[in-house]
Amino acid sequence: MSIPRSSVPGIVSPAIPGRMASLLLSLLYQLDQTQWLAPEEIFDLQAKQLRLLFSHVARTVPFYQRRFAEAGVDPDAEVTRETLDRLPILRRAELQAAGKDINTTALPKSHGKTHQIETSGSTGRAVRMYGTEVTNLFWRACVMREHFWQGRDLGGKLAAIRWTRKGVAMPPDGARGDSWGPASGAIYPTGPAALLNVISELPDQVAWLRKEAPDYLISFPSNLMALAKHCIERDISLPSLKQVMTVGETVTDQTRRLVREAWGIPLKDSYSSEEAGYLTIQCPEYDVYHVQSENVLVEVVDESGRACGPGEVGRVLITPLHNFATPLVRYELGDYAEVGAPCACGRGLPVITRTVGRQRNRLALPDGSTVFPYLGDHGDYKAITTAVQRFQFIQRSISEIEKLMVVSEPVTPEQEEQMRALILRNLGHPFNVTFTYVDEIPLSPRGKYEEFVSEVAG
Repeated sequence: MSIPRSSVPGIVSPAIPGRMASLLLSLLYQLDQTQWLAPEEIFDLQAKQLRLLFSHVARTVPFYQRRFAEAGVDPDAEVTRETLDRLPILRRAELQAAGKDINTTALPKSHGKTHQIETSGSTGRAVRMYGTEVTNLFWRACVMREHFWQGRDLGGKLAAIRWTRKGVAMPPDGARGDSWGPASGAIYPTGPAALLNVISELPDQVAWLRKEAPDYLISFPSNLMALAKHCIERDISLPSLKQVMTVGETVTDQTRRLVREAWGIPLKDSYSSEEAGYLTIQCPEYDVYHVQSENVLVEVVDESGRACGPGEVGRVLITPLHNFATPLVRYELGDYAEVGAPCACGRGLPVITRTVGRQRNRLALPDGSTVFPYLGDHGDYKAITTAVQRFQFIQRSISEIEKLMVVSEPVTPEQEEQMRALILRNLGHPFNVTFTYVDEIPLSPRGKYEEFVSEVAG
């Protein structure tokens, strides 16, 4: 059992927490109750919060003053699901075009200082907005909820292989800290943390992990897959690891299988955004995700705006419940997710089975439609040649697909033709497929790797 850090000298147990720890512990106590409410009870609480948010934005945010009036929605009235349906979806382009009009002119003093948030997002187009001390508090509470749900020992060592600035946290030493971060560190005296830049080569990552011997490892799914394959092929064990955590990319069944095969431990995932913080956290008992409904209203809708049911895939809309600085009402993230049935764990929090990709990961077809591309099994490509170490497909136009490849040895023209035939068979359309050989595949500004990117869709 982890004992909170006491703020009063001479008092250890029961601890007397400081201000931030007290706020977090109070929120966590409430979250422990609300997770077990029935779905309609959870929505009723959201509706009460939305009514206050809507009243605030209609009074102090010029963009929403116009938007609510045009939709014919009374911002002071009780909020129902029908109210939400009447409000238009907020697109990223609209958010960017709104400029300062999307920000409040009168932030309640009790919400504290603001801080700037900037994200390129799923669509690659930059968004600038503001958060507050209140939104930061809810982010920290969700971090702690995830730790508690997944049963982590906060006294253990946490290692992260993530993106950071060039030349920072490089092997063989990486970088070290004495705390897991501001969320857990505000309440508990945690174990140490270690960081390695994700651009490090796989052998260097393994050597660093064996030296640091962490209890927990957090990284991008694509990096973990490569690392797990590397360890499986070379029979490398990491006996200290108890759990792997993922961020930033879609987790597949193959990712989970490889992690368990390589190290015999579970993979725990979450889904978040810069704009709203935690959106979902993986259930502690099943491989599905629970929406963090106390922090954000998440809707999954089809192309006509209708709410998706269990088993259906749709666009993700978010309404952060506590951001009174830059309110986002029914904001389209650019991500797609599959709605799940109620979870057998008994929590009333809505279920997302999986996130299935981003808007810029959809293949644009000549008829104007878009689909998530089937790229085929990695084994099919390896059967043609094992020289390809890493690759990325880019749709350059409605008729052109380029495959970037990092190779260990030259690929023959015959092998290129076999790959081209396989790609066309998988995509099901006669694209013009070209191959480009590069020294590395560029990551996104936040270090994410994507197998397919469209410069046409979205």
